[in-house]
Amino acid sequence: MKLSTVLLLSCIFAVSTAYVDYSGHKVLTVTPKSEKHLELLHELREKYSVDLWNEPRFVGAPVMTRLRPELIKPVEHLLKEQGLQYEVAYSNLQSAIEAERIQNAPTNFSRAEEYNFGKYHKYEVVVQLLKDLSEKYSTIAKLEVIGKSYENRPLYNMKISSGDSSAKPAILMECGIHAREWSSVAAGAYMVNKILTSYGSDSEITALVDKYEINIIVEINPDGYIFTWDQDRLWRKTRSRSSIDWLGVCRGADANRNFDIDHCGVGTSRKPCEEIYCGDKPFSESETRALRDMMIAKKDRLKVYFSIHAYSQYWMTPYGIKKTLPSNYDELIRVGKAGVDGLAKRYGTKFELGSIANIIYEAAGSSLDYIYEVLGVKMGFALELRDNGRFGFILPDKFILPMCEETWDGIKAAIEAL
Repeated sequence: MKLSTVLLLSCIFAVSTAYVDYSGHKVLTVTPKSEKHLELLHELREKYSVDLWNEPRFVGAPVMTRLRPELIKPVEHLLKEQGLQYEVAYSNLQSAIEAERIQNAPTNFSRAEEYNFGKYHKYEVVVQLLKDLSEKYSTIAKLEVIGKSYENRPLYNMKISSGDSSAKPAILMECGIHAREWSSVAAGAYMVNKILTSYGSDSEITALVDKYEINIIVEINPDGYIFTWDQDRLWRKTRSRSSIDWLGVCRGADANRNFDIDHCGVGTSRKPCEEIYCGDKPFSESETRALRDMMIAKKDRLKVYFSIHAYSQYWMTPYGIKKTLPSNYDELIRVGKAGVDGLAKRYGTKFELGSIANIIYEAAGSSLDYIYEVLGVKMGFALELRDNGRFGFILPDKFILPMCEETWDGIKAAIEAL
């Protein structure tokens, strides 16, 4: 049987299975010590489809590397042979996923105050929290539907402001664009709750709500997020069907490569099965169209935009499309440093500050580059939350609430520094 046929059948089988099982998969935290080591990691991905959870960019920066069972022995042998240091993050990835599901098992949730911010929650529970909060704090909160997902789920924005906000400067935060980044959704839900429950009692938060219209999209990719809970914990993309995938076996696009800024350029793929597939065309995804329309509607009032991701502990400015620094980079760094310093105060968590292309990798089609370069909103950041290479996407529950708290501390400090 030809290799192409085997790969095709594997894809069809993977799509038809009810739940992706990562039993026997091993995740290593590999620390490259030279440029040659970085090249080796890239080669492992390109030649053997080794799954790198973060980009091999810098010497000394850990890279989480998932190995299929048949690759474990040969890859570990190669790493040792080349002097590449590594630690075992997960000896059996499926065991870690199952443990996470037990920790975050649904409870009999009914009211907003019962929501546990120290764990992850299914989509319907997150939505119920937002609905309850908007009803309880209706004088300052409005839950808006800004569009529909590919699978026809509402895309919600929580608009928070005292009084008439139509002339106020606005803030926009977008969470959950990559489905497997549950920390982003947890942080978004926490921030909504923190702001609404503290208004009137916390002087700093009260001042922010009085001054700004704060918009928080807690989950912009609900189809993908639900898929990570029900079928594949490591799913990244949306769940749309590509017009160029005639077999229909490769679902979704990377929504953060789908904006109309150097579409399908550097750091993307035109292959529908790839995790960084840029989509058939700019804004092919209903989720990115909804976010774009909201950006356009508010662009003249937007003072700052935050795109919240996980993981790696980075606070980043434009650009992703090129290593050239933006014209107001000094001002971006000033505000970003206030955010990084504010985030570190509570738990000492250190974030690295710099532009996307210089801090992680060049990547076209991001929401941040689009709003900065195309729409002219000149204050914006992309955050990569905890951690920096020990747990990756599967952040244990004991770290979830601290991660949420420090994220809000940092964002609040950055807003105050505007």
